[in-house]
Amino acid sequence: MKARELLAACFLFFGTLLVWPLLTIANHPVLIAGVPALALYLFAVWAAIVAVLVAVAVRHRSLEEDE
Repeated sequence: MKARELLAACFLFFGTLLVWPLLTIANHPVLIAGVPALALYLFAVWAAIVAVLVAVAVRHRSLEEDE
C-alpha cells in the first residue's frame, strides 16, 4: 500500500472515530484513573493518529533511501 493511500485510509478511519455518534459513547460521567472517559478517548485517538503518521513517515523515508 502506498503512503498516499495509507494516509487517505487513516484519514477516513480516524475521521470516523471523531464523529459525534462515537464521541457520545465515551461521553459518560465516568472517571478512569481520575480522568474523564471522553478526555481519555480523545487522547487515545490523538496518540494513535500521531503514532500512525510517524510510522508512515519513517516507512516513506526508508523507501526513499533505498532508491
